[in-house]
Amino acid sequence: MTDTPDLTSDCSRCAALCCVGLTLDKGDLFSFDKPAGTPCPNLSSHLCSCHDQLETIGNRGCVLYDCAGAGQRVTQMRFNGESWRDDPTLLPAMLRDFDRLKPLHERMKQLVEAAALDLPDDLAAERLRLLRKCARLWADTETLAADFDAFLDALAQRSGA
Repeated sequence: MTDTPDLTSDCSRCAALCCVGLTLDKGDLFSFDKPAGTPCPNLSSHLCSCHDQLETIGNRGCVLYDCAGAGQRVTQMRFNGESWRDDPTLLPAMLRDFDRLKPLHERMKQLVEAAALDLPDDLAAERLRLLRKCARLWADTETLAADFDAFLDALAQRSGA
């Protein structure tokens, strides 16, 4: 499907939105606490200063995290490549858009992966309809969430889960 945005994370085209926007809780996945909206202490410019050591220093959650391309889409398409680092007044809007777009991209990624399933024709058509709808939308909506949930329910019922 050519009109689907890139769902692969590309940190080099992002403004480190996950490193700022997400909450980190000290535990099995993170070695420290960090509230949402606060830059990670390991953030240098817009990249992680210790990316090659994340597992070693106890930040496995960073290795596992994938925004499904939402970060670069917000940075490049919504803010034309600008960063909150250059203009701190952009941060609230960038984080708001990232927070809204991230679940949408995660849903699109699931719909893309569902193409590998042997779906009946009606579900295959519904998968494509939802994928096109998701690709057109910028922010997640209650209607889309309900449509997506109905698709997952139908998929689960058909697979006997």
